[in-house]
Amino acid sequence: MFNLTRIVHLVAGANPDDFETRLRTTVDAIGTAVTVVGRTLPGAINGGDLIAHLQFADRDEWLRVRTSVDEILASPSVEKAYGVEYHCGTTGRAPGADPGTLYRALLVRVDPSATQESLEQFESDILSMPRHISSMRAWRLSPVETSTGPVSWTHVWEQEFREVGDVTGQYLDHPVHWAVVDRWFDPECPEVVVRDRVCHTFCAVDRVVIGQ
Repeated sequence: MFNLTRIVHLVAGANPDDFETRLRTTVDAIGTAVTVVGRTLPGAINGGDLIAHLQFADRDEWLRVRTSVDEILASPSVEKAYGVEYHCGTTGRAPGADPGTLYRALLVRVDPSATQESLEQFESDILSMPRHISSMRAWRLSPVETSTGPVSWTHVWEQEFREVGDVTGQYLDHPVHWAVVDRWFDPECPEVVVRDRVCHTFCAVDRVVIGQ
């Protein structure tokens, strides 16, 4: 599967509900394997006003419909829209897990000076989180192939959760997060590899997003 994620920032005074409807109508018309269009929920960091996450059978399918998506994201209602394009990376789902009702995406840029050993350990630590965080229903860590916006993102880390509190509570407060993973993001730690501001955003969903 080929994935597109766009973080949409609207201009002041734009009606988010109206634009969400227009964007959803556009992507529904082009047809995708999975479509997520949702309002960004409180607690996001650099998360814009809406999230659009689309999955296609392959990259060629995305390229055939790209103009329609680019045109609506260039509308006067949009201040800026940035994000990533990528094939599915390492994916998992908790055994017997029901679909989550919250989709979360974290976009990060690993510093190009990071060693291969550090990069591999960073990815390994992130992928260890589902073993400890029971509220994580599904997850996927993917290398970014194309990045648009102010940061050249290198990775996208996606999850499904049951509710917002699972992200703002168990996920962010869990020891595996602050004692193992945070060192890669903390400029005061010698292991730090993520120096640019991250994009941490999430929205409500009513379908399986990860692992389709």
